[in-house]
Amino acid sequence: MVKCLKCGKDNRDSRYFCAKCGAFLRADEVNEKGLVALPELKMMRILENLKEIPHSQIIWDSVVDNYVANIEKYRALYEIDDIKENHNSEMAREMEVFLNHCRTSEFQIAFVGTIKTGKSTLINALLGKNYASMSVTPETAALTKFRSSEKDYIKVNFYNTKEWDKLWKSMSSGADKFKEEYEKLHADQQKDKWIGHDEIIQFVKNADIEEKLKPWTSSQFPEHYFVKEVEVGISNLPNEFPSQVVFVDTPGLSDPVAYRSEITKKYIRRANAVFVCVEAQKLQQAELETLLSVFSFSKHNKKKVHIIATHWDTLNHPEENWEEQRNYMYDQLTGKDCYDTREMAEANITYSSAYIHNLCRDYPLLSQDAQDKAKIPMMKFLINYIGILGNDVLSKPESFLDFMIEKANIPSIYKLMQERLIDNYRDVLSKDLAKEYQDIMHKLKTAVQESRVIKKNLLYTAQSDLVERRKQLSEHEKACSEIRRCQEQLQAYIKNVDFRTKKNLSKILAAMDAPPNPSYLKKGKKLYDEALGKVKKVFWGK
Repeated sequence: MVKCLKCGKDNRDSRYFCAKCGAFLRADEVNEKGLVALPELKMMRILENLKEIPHSQIIWDSVVDNYVANIEKYRALYEIDDIKENHNSEMAREMEVFLNHCRTSEFQIAFVGTIKTGKSTLINALLGKNYASMSVTPETAALTKFRSSEKDYIKVNFYNTKEWDKLWKSMSSGADKFKEEYEKLHADQQKDKWIGHDEIIQFVKNADIEEKLKPWTSSQFPEHYFVKEVEVGISNLPNEFPSQVVFVDTPGLSDPVAYRSEITKKYIRRANAVFVCVEAQKLQQAELETLLSVFSFSKHNKKKVHIIATHWDTLNHPEENWEEQRNYMYDQLTGKDCYDTREMAEANITYSSAYIHNLCRDYPLLSQDAQDKAKIPMMKFLINYIGILGNDVLSKPESFLDFMIEKANIPSIYKLMQERLIDNYRDVLSKDLAKEYQDIMHKLKTAVQESRVIKKNLLYTAQSDLVERRKQLSEHEKACSEIRRCQEQLQAYIKNVDFRTKKNLSKILAAMDAPPNPSYLKKGKKLYDEALGKVKKVFWGK
């Protein structure tokens, strides 16, 4: 531990600034005290501001409340200018998403699948009534949430301009059908009306939900293109269905509009459980790629991935064929990239026939004409059991509604969902948030450690540079002193030469002014030659 000399608080050895007052703890490591004066002041200001950060209390879980209190402070730190400039903005977004998850406390069960795998039909079977559109195509891809509510309502959110531009630019070469239907419905004429539109909330009767939902989710209506998300509140769900539990009907992962696929990927990562719908009749490359994608987004918690083989009733011999197909799926989906063990695969892979279930559930409420039509698929399914049930399956298929509902397996899936997820949603949600919190803290610690190394290197470099600069300055001053000494010597020598030259020259001039005398001339010439020789020696080195 390191004691702060300013406030006396004991700090961890790894700290550089006091956690209480912000004072620098490593003064002995720095020769130049001015180097840490400004950071110390900044740290003091930061700690003072952190005390004033508002806290959104989480009343449903005290541990999660502590997570939120901590992350709110870290999130605030990322808003400080000189910290924001040196850190990844993605980290700040992750913290904001985490805070939203904690505040809303939604337990999200995402339903994923390629087109026509029956995920919306499965959702309707689990909800007990047809709410979700069952004519899903690549053109109807608004993300739709279903949750329990005291009142029935439909809430619609729209893309803003920036989001719509990204969506339009993200279309792949396979989006020709999307564009064709978009033009056919003259949707562009309504774009300005709906892009950026305020959220719409409609309170409706439960019986009208399916019809009122169509304009926002059906490919028959142009406005559905501009819908980002729809939330449906349902008042008559079972009592054991908490309002925090949300079914999410997602756009397909293989959507030709990549932006919508990205929305699905985000929900898979965020979801507390994922139900992936694949055709019971096949598990080919496209289906495997979808499953592998889901596992890659859920690699930290593979148990949350549940696989439902849909349209089970369409197998030639459902019981026998499913036994073979199920074992094949166990083999294909056990390993490093999927379920860790075969036991995990067996616990998380099952089948369904949601269409048969919904048909039998709604049969008593259908008109006579609709009942007659419903008997055809019922008989096709029951003929597989004629040896057990007798010939009445052909003449009176409506007598076997309970049998077909049991075989369709929806009650088993709902029981699994209730026992593993719904009844324990608080515990599961708390554990998922704890894992998310730990991931964020790990990333923050890594960022701090990297920043610490960088700052320490900069500090060392700064000190090294200062020493080097001082050394260079000292050498420069020595050189300048030597130059000045040489300059002074040269000036003195030049002055002496100048004096002696003038003296000798005056003698020559005096001799030249005297009357002619051979001896004087001879003496004068000698003096002149001596003086000239000295001048030449000074100026020409001769």
